[in-house]
Amino acid sequence: MKKKEIIYCIPGLGLDYRLFGKLSIEGVELKFLDYIEPLKNESITSYAKRLAEEITDEEFSLLGMSLGGMLAIEIAETRKVNRLFLISTVKNKSEIPLFFKYIDKLPTSNKTASKLAIDATVAFKPYYDKSDDAGNKLFDAMIHSASTALLAWGVREIANWNFEKQPNCSFYHLHGTADMIFPVKNIDQAETLKGATHYMVYNDAVEVSKRIEARIKLLAPSI
Repeated sequence: MKKKEIIYCIPGLGLDYRLFGKLSIEGVELKFLDYIEPLKNESITSYAKRLAEEITDEEFSLLGMSLGGMLAIEIAETRKVNRLFLISTVKNKSEIPLFFKYIDKLPTSNKTASKLAIDATVAFKPYYDKSDDAGNKLFDAMIHSASTALLAWGVREIANWNFEKQPNCSFYHLHGTADMIFPVKNIDQAETLKGATHYMVYNDAVEVSKRIEARIKLLAPSI
């Protein structure tokens, strides 16, 4: 029997392994890397190294959504990664929208401000996403489980990410045309999914699974 490919999944900021609960990819064993608390003034590069300590396999690929994709790229700088599956994310600082610079100026280190940001994210999600009631409740539960310190750290690191090159290994980038967090107009070298939003890894899990499965079969000889 052919050995299953191991893919470690890293969710977006404030989310967890439940985001990937609807993915089903033939020939793949999914494992999950949930967020750890950041150290004071920790860089995304340092954080990625600490997060990678949770990886127990020698042969593996990474799937990262949003900030998780950026962390996957950073991990590939210091660990041997077979390939990257990048979902609803950016590959370098040129793809980050300018409004993140303005968000970074808000007093997110203040607990009250962070709580307001969380509440606003949940309240406005139906206007920039297409999740069903179950998806919105899951998002609410995940984001409210995240610490304000983690959320503030994540926003700062997205806004100030200085990665300027291409990922250090083979990658497949899938991006929704209706993504309002990382607009597709800023994204290069990505396959698009029409009408899909930032959270398509959950909302459009069947199609995302099919696309990843097809890419694995296409690149099977590479590993």
